[in-house]
Amino acid sequence: MEELYLHRKDTLFFYSPFNFIREISPAVQQEAIILPELKKKLDQAVEIHVKGSAHLFFVELLPWDTAYFNIPTYKLNHVLYKHHDVAVLTEATNRFLQTITAAGAYLFIEIPSEDIVLIQALGNAGFKLVETRLTYYRGSLHDFNEPRYPVREATPADSTNLMRVAREMRNDYDRFHADPIFSTEKADEFLATYIEQSLKGFADVVLTSNEDTLPSDCFLTARYFKNEWEKLGIPVSKMVLSAVSSSTNKGWYKKLITEMTYHLRDTGASYIFMNTQSTNRAVFYTWEQLGYRLGCTTHLLSKTLS
Repeated sequence: MEELYLHRKDTLFFYSPFNFIREISPAVQQEAIILPELKKKLDQAVEIHVKGSAHLFFVELLPWDTAYFNIPTYKLNHVLYKHHDVAVLTEATNRFLQTITAAGAYLFIEIPSEDIVLIQALGNAGFKLVETRLTYYRGSLHDFNEPRYPVREATPADSTNLMRVAREMRNDYDRFHADPIFSTEKADEFLATYIEQSLKGFADVVLTSNEDTLPSDCFLTARYFKNEWEKLGIPVSKMVLSAVSSSTNKGWYKKLITEMTYHLRDTGASYIFMNTQSTNRAVFYTWEQLGYRLGCTTHLLSKTLS
């Protein structure tokens, strides 16, 4: 693996979820994020040889997704190889796909824009684009000085209402709604389940509005990532999922982002990041108003096997 990794090292850097934070050196991100992941999953990698070139496909079966959607679901995390030949990589990908024998299997990958050769090969092999994500981030949190708003931490008692909000505030451009393998109803229910599980502990915190004159028909979840802080040398946290009722809580998206920024800063974060679809212009306009800026772009590609 070492030789293949060294050839792909510069591109693999962009798979780090923190690649846009310059205070975390590329060497630290390689040694703290990329290499440990490759080594941990090496025994699951599928090795394919084409024209004398070795390829390692790091793929994993996702048991929870498989059970929830009743579709054998695999995530392709990385592909290692030592050449720049799209045709050879396409052939290797096609042979790799033949090793997955589960009927109706579904594969997806989140891939940085910088990995252009692999993107082309996956396209040649029948993978389709289902989502493009923009990641925004903010440092200099000590300078954050926006007006404050009344919020509270949501609890499992809020589940029924917030699950309803998640279903109703549909985003047609996220992977689950954009990929035709999932029905609209199933995609809606998945997001409702996601917030339900977030309230049970999957998220570190869920904020909602706390105004006497309005229902709490909005939420924003976040994860602290404190287990990453020591090895990165910098405390970094992430805002994850949000939904705001356009009929009862209009204007509350900016307020939630503002209050979550304060909350994560007060919890100890020096950097905050989050992502959204490239079509979500209103969202990244709001982020930019609050001092967030573009960090990186990734694509989600998928393929369903017959």
